[in-house]
Amino acid sequence: MKDHLHTSEDQLNLPEEFSRRSFLKLAGFTFAGGVLAGCQQSNLEKAIPHLIKPEELVPGVPLWYASTCAGCSAGCGVLVKTRDGRPIKLEGNPEHPISRGGLCAVGQASLLGLYDSQRLGAPLAHGKESTWEQVDAAIKAELEGIRKRNGAVRFLTGTITSPTTNELVRRFLSTFKDARHVVYDPVSSSALLDAHERTHGVRALPQFRLEKATTIVSLNADFLGTWLSPVEFTKAYRQGRSLQGTPPVFSYHTQFESRLSITGSNADERVSVSPVELAHVASRLLSLLTERAGRRLPVAVPLLDERLERCTTECVERLWRTKGKSLVVCGVNDVAIQVVVNAINEVLGNYGSTIDLNRSSYQAQGNDTDLAKLLDEIRSGNVSALFVDGVNPFYDLPGAQELAAACETIPLPVSFGERNDETAEHMHYVLPQPHELERWNDSEAIAGIVSLTQPTIQPLRPARPLMETISIWMGTKESAYNLIRAEWERSIFKRQTREQSFTQFWNKTLHDGFAIVEPKRQAVSSFNPAAVAESLRQLSTQSLQQKLFVELHASSTILDGRHAHNAWLQELPDPVTKIVWDNVASLSRKRAESLNLHEGDVVRLNREGGRVIELPIHIQQGHQDDVISVSLGYGRKGTDRFHHVNPKWLQAKPTVEKGGTVGTNAAPLLEWKGKTLSYFVSGIEVERTGTNRQIAVTQEYDFLTNPNLLGESSGEKRNIIQQASLATFVANPSAGSFPKPPLDSLWPEEHTYPGHRWGMVIDLTACTGCSACVISCQVENNIPVVGKDEVARNRELQWLRIDRYYEEEGETLRVAHQPMLCQHCGNAPCETVCPVLATVHNSEGLNQQVYNRCVGTRYCANNCPYKVRHFNWFQYPRGDEIARMVLNPDVTVRDRGVMEKCTFCVQRIQLAKIEAKNEGRALRDGDVKSACQQSCPADAIIFGDVNDPNSEVSRKMKDPRTYRVLEELGVRPSIGYMTLVRNSDGIAVAEGGMKNG
Repeated sequence: MKDHLHTSEDQLNLPEEFSRRSFLKLAGFTFAGGVLAGCQQSNLEKAIPHLIKPEELVPGVPLWYASTCAGCSAGCGVLVKTRDGRPIKLEGNPEHPISRGGLCAVGQASLLGLYDSQRLGAPLAHGKESTWEQVDAAIKAELEGIRKRNGAVRFLTGTITSPTTNELVRRFLSTFKDARHVVYDPVSSSALLDAHERTHGVRALPQFRLEKATTIVSLNADFLGTWLSPVEFTKAYRQGRSLQGTPPVFSYHTQFESRLSITGSNADERVSVSPVELAHVASRLLSLLTERAGRRLPVAVPLLDERLERCTTECVERLWRTKGKSLVVCGVNDVAIQVVVNAINEVLGNYGSTIDLNRSSYQAQGNDTDLAKLLDEIRSGNVSALFVDGVNPFYDLPGAQELAAACETIPLPVSFGERNDETAEHMHYVLPQPHELERWNDSEAIAGIVSLTQPTIQPLRPARPLMETISIWMGTKESAYNLIRAEWERSIFKRQTREQSFTQFWNKTLHDGFAIVEPKRQAVSSFNPAAVAESLRQLSTQSLQQKLFVELHASSTILDGRHAHNAWLQELPDPVTKIVWDNVASLSRKRAESLNLHEGDVVRLNREGGRVIELPIHIQQGHQDDVISVSLGYGRKGTDRFHHVNPKWLQAKPTVEKGGTVGTNAAPLLEWKGKTLSYFVSGIEVERTGTNRQIAVTQEYDFLTNPNLLGESSGEKRNIIQQASLATFVANPSAGSFPKPPLDSLWPEEHTYPGHRWGMVIDLTACTGCSACVISCQVENNIPVVGKDEVARNRELQWLRIDRYYEEEGETLRVAHQPMLCQHCGNAPCETVCPVLATVHNSEGLNQQVYNRCVGTRYCANNCPYKVRHFNWFQYPRGDEIARMVLNPDVTVRDRGVMEKCTFCVQRIQLAKIEAKNEGRALRDGDVKSACQQSCPADAIIFGDVNDPNSEVSRKMKDPRTYRVLEELGVRPSIGYMTLVRNSDGIAVAEGGMKNG
């Protein structure tokens, strides 16, 4: 321990016997030297004020811009907070119809990418820095030659929701005789669109309306985690599961899945299935529902085993009883399964109710068939020019090395991106694009909802937007702003009737961040039953004898790898496994025992063709025995920089050798099944390597029972999470409450709060464990990233954590998520032991941490029953000058040797007070929103003045469901938790009230 506290540069050459007098002499000399040094003239820095100050700019006062999040293709609306010309925080736009004020962890953390100093600073030509004029001239000359010889031009991109960019790409490609725009998503949903083309005659992604669904059945779709549009779905899911009203509106959710996902952890019923069983469950659901409708399928569907047959039959009962108010979704990239799911929704009458094909979604547009065709063209040498934007095919596709070799024959390969990634290093030209916060852009993520993105900072790099590059190559040379405005005047403005003037329409959209216009309609055909028979035949041929699969899935934190360079997200614990800075091979305890594997053992996953990856194993509760799950997105080029160990503050050996990437790329295990990418892979051999690697986790105990000295469960349940079933809650709103005996207090008198008293209530029924609040708190409060080694030593510094607990009853696994932060206790145990009064609470009930008093005894952390206080062990590197621009100037940047913890965002409280005072009014409920509350997509966090009887937090504090964690200690926390209510009785809302399912 001592070796980690000081380095050679920090240590003083002290004599063996160092007296108090000697210490005072040394301290006095140091002080005097500091005073003398302060008298000397130093380098002067002059601040030049505005000669003509902009009317809207006041130094130190934030400005807000409405914009669109680019963390994924969901198109959530955001408000960008800027201070003195630099963005420091993203928050959800409460008026935006997609996100409605919520913002996921990825969206919150995308701010860090703006200040990444490793973004490309200039275009590259054949691996060397060049100028825009030179690369434009060279590329235009090559393009002219391709036009003359009628060469094939291919534009390969991810999903583009920008109508202006799509139109410019279309115009650009129209100048060639053989040109095509190919779209693919690294984690593909192509089968979902292909299935609707077969069943409804239109290749489209429908809009799923979870808020209208009384019964939800999900087949491996992690719609609260990473599937399509998680913030949008979380808002809708929460809306359909409210405990308000009599009877309460509360849907019933069944999840069939192989691995434990965020969505599965929140389901009322979770059924663990293998990939083959999942296909048979879909077929069986359709068969039973068709029988209920008085029809018969053209293909016989076999019965399932006893367990699955019972679950499926019960599921059909609920679905049939709520026809037209139900929803079945599927996240498997298999056209046959998706066609069957479409048929299920058709039988239930869900199209036009909970599924909207007329107002379709553009959030995933990938086409695996077009991608497969393009890859064949590249391999055969038939492509003359390849432009790649927003994707990294030489990283996230199987056979990437062979594909990269084939790309060498392309005369003109060009990449658009922020960095020199796996694909860019094989391209002749790399043209960097600016960060979304530096440029103009637009979006139509859902038909009829158009949004604008506006620059909030002067570009930090000489990058150029794709649309400007295309404009220059086409000989027009227009700015992105002019291109977008012209396209909106040409097409978007005509799709609305509210504003008569385009200028008024443009200015209002720019102010609001979005506009609602008439959606483009597609000719949707009536359901085609002929497509179902062939799909059922394909699924029936899948053998149940296959016993080992690998499921490849998007990471909950870095998605498909596009955010692998974001340290905030790398250190964000996975909501289920609680693992950071790594991907693992997760498997069940039964499978681990059969393979004689233990936590952290490194295994080699082998596939035919020499495709091999090595990963440590993680034993996961609720995992299907025949499946090993692995996160995609890791092993990205350039992430080796995160393994650098700074000798000035740490002398420990890194857990990963310098030069290795963070995690392992699992994409080589992907396989093509026909013309569709498959993320369930069979034929895997597991080989032990004989080595073990430490996995950094932030939660080491997973159950709600008391551990004994060996860390094993004693069977005694801890009263940390209060739970009740929906039926018992309807009968008694106080159901699930713990006994609360009166407590004697050693404190001489009750604390009084004559003015405000700040408090918080967290609704455990609403919380999904998504961890958006964790990142929001980190961004707002300048919390440093400590790295994998320090997390493994339990030294993470995040002020807010999400505790995840399991409960097992036979084959049933229940999961509970609980945000845990400083409880701002009235009788705070930390305050009674601090020898220097560094932790005190004020007249408004805030437990304050006075950093310049703290001497780092850590007594307070030892005495905190909630374990929410963190010791800052080191002077953590704050990056270069650009990286430091992300820091919030309203929050102190803590130094080494002090305790840190949640402050209830006191800086926001003070700002709201100042604004209210300037306006000559009292604080209103809702004027203050903590960072965690503001970001929560599920609206699970309520913050405010408990002393205000009309505030929402005051009403929630009096709710029968509200309790306090460990209140039997008498510490009087200021945070209340609301009972976790589960629909475990199978109750659904139907006409006529509550009915048992």
